[in-house]
Amino acid sequence: MYDGKQVLRFVNNYKTKDLYLIGNEMNKRIGTGNYDLERTKFNVHYKDIDKSNLYQEVKSILKDRNIEYSHKTKTNILNGVAFTSGPEFFMTLGLPFKETDRVYQSGDKKGQNVLVPNIKSKDDIPSDVTKYFDCCINFLEDLVGKENIVMAQVHYDEDTPHLQAYFLPIVNEVKRKCYKRDYEGNLIKENGKTILLRDKDNKIIYESIKGNFLNNDQFWKDLGGRNSFANIQDKFNKYITDCGFKLDRGNIGSNKVHQTKLEYKINELKSEMNNLYKDIENCNIELDKSKEVLENNIKNNTFNIKKNIIGYNSKDVEKLIDYSTDLERLNNINKNKLDSNEKTINSLSIENNFYKNNKELINTKQYIYKQNVELKNKDDEIKYWKNAFNKVSDALDIKLNRKPMKYVSDYISLADSIKATKKLNKEAEEAANEFHKLFEL
Repeated sequence: MYDGKQVLRFVNNYKTKDLYLIGNEMNKRIGTGNYDLERTKFNVHYKDIDKSNLYQEVKSILKDRNIEYSHKTKTNILNGVAFTSGPEFFMTLGLPFKETDRVYQSGDKKGQNVLVPNIKSKDDIPSDVTKYFDCCINFLEDLVGKENIVMAQVHYDEDTPHLQAYFLPIVNEVKRKCYKRDYEGNLIKENGKTILLRDKDNKIIYESIKGNFLNNDQFWKDLGGRNSFANIQDKFNKYITDCGFKLDRGNIGSNKVHQTKLEYKINELKSEMNNLYKDIENCNIELDKSKEVLENNIKNNTFNIKKNIIGYNSKDVEKLIDYSTDLERLNNINKNKLDSNEKTINSLSIENNFYKNNKELINTKQYIYKQNVELKNKDDEIKYWKNAFNKVSDALDIKLNRKPMKYVSDYISLADSIKATKKLNKEAEEAANEFHKLFEL
């Protein structure tokens, strides 16, 4: 008998432009989740960044460890993973939950109230829940390497507790295509293109190179390629079962790709919109029926307030009118709610696109890069002139047979005095020449 369903999902296509948003979501709790800031203090931080933001942290790690990678905007530089299960699993471990006024709009729990953790102190988090997440992080460290995990946190401040982590897809060996070369080792080109080296079956020849590489494709190939996700799901289920937890693996061998939190939220809102459309349609039908009854009674002159047996009495008419008014009011409420959901979906879709294709952030980064280049050039120029000044001041000290002076202003004063003395000497020389000319005459 299982206590819940196993949920283990990976996202392996985060680019450099996504790092700022991921960092904000993890550290500032700004993103697409339903965050309860009263519970944020109970989150567990297995691994945090040392730099001011995730972008700088990743770049620093790659530089300090001399990891080779492709410096392109389309490079998959970071992977994400989440370990969790449904509320039922955590409740069997003793974690308290409470109902909200929100309702699941899709999936197996459609129509049920959303449950969230009811945590008011650390004592509300059972040791078995802590053990479960400790096992999850240990599994991840063995899978991707502890040194490659950049961030890892357990979040108790969202709808369902989960371990969320991000890691670098590092490999120690890559396979690269071989190209034709001449006797001197130079690449052979035809029509400006290098020629691939092929075997007798016309298949491309690869060579294996050892080292430290950030290579997302090779990382997942090493884990099984197309079967990698299914393999990991199988390994994790065996591992977590050995740890004493009973989770349903689901479809064996499945490579199902899980949707992100943002995509899940959009789908929930779309489902809610569809339900609202149906409610409005039903309301309109009921409203039309009630209006039709009133119109027919008036037309047939059977609307007699005093009639108590066949027709309507005054109380019936009042109820019917109130019913029609209520339907119209409900109809307006549903329309307003529908408009609000449409705006929310548009906002989430824009946010989703912002995650996937943040051109504004890219432009900003390019501008910052250009400014940094200019600053470096200015810094190099300052260093050049500073070095030149030091050489000139050293030469002056040697020429004048004096000790080096402490301040730059002393050298400036010295230069001014030398310049002034030279000017006086020149004037004296000119006066002497004039004096000699007088004698020559």
